[in-house]
Amino acid sequence: MHGNVRTVVGSVYIPPGDANTLTLLDTVIGKILQSHSHLLVSMDANARSSLWDDKCIGISPYQRSMHMGALLEEIMEKHSLHIHNNGVPTYLSGNVASSPDVTLSTGLFQYGNVMWTVTDDDLRSPHECILIEVGDKVHTGRREIIN
Repeated sequence: MHGNVRTVVGSVYIPPGDANTLTLLDTVIGKILQSHSHLLVSMDANARSSLWDDKCIGISPYQRSMHMGALLEEIMEKHSLHIHNNGVPTYLSGNVASSPDVTLSTGLFQYGNVMWTVTDDDLRSPHECILIEVGDKVHTGRREIIN
């Protein structure tokens, strides 16, 4: 719930190059939106597009990850989903910096700003931690508690 508003929140993993899983995601999103008007989905989409990944400009459109990005763009358009990524890399490993992680939503902007950021938390993973804030931005400070 966000306030008194029911919101469906999902986390999805799409294996690299698996267009069938994207087709399944399309079907599931369609079913959810038949009965819910508020949806937030964050996913490791293993898909690249210049809409959310500045680093992929100039890459061949024939690469699997670019094809997956084009399929995900079609799903976004079909269901009027808003993308929250801002071009900041969500995956860092050695010299590789890309944005295979995508956050989409619908029906949330009427409740205020939807802020998307990556944090500096160490997840012990090459994937960055993503923070989504809906509504007015609340300033919170990090506190270290020593027991």
